[in-house]
Amino acid sequence: MLTTHGEPVTVWLDGTDLPTRLVHHGMRYRVIDQPTSLPQTPEWPSGISHPPANVLLAPGWRVTGRSDDDTLLVFDLRHSAIGWTVEATYA
Repeated sequence: MLTTHGEPVTVWLDGTDLPTRLVHHGMRYRVIDQPTSLPQTPEWPSGISHPPANVLLAPGWRVTGRSDDDTLLVFDLRHSAIGWTVEATYA
């Protein structure tokens, strides 16, 4: 994993609300795969014996993006009240 939780990102969607492009850290990326929906129920650490029952995460997508200089990154994107954020990136 490369980045921290909650960084703002600009995302463009197609007519079916799937991500097609994004700008992260000033770099443009085109989505080159089929976006995968992220789970909306959190994964609690094994040490929590009674996790809260009514917790839902914002909707999100995992996408692979390619920049103009051929950099490839996988992004976990979440949409919330403040807009799109990057939950994690992977090289």
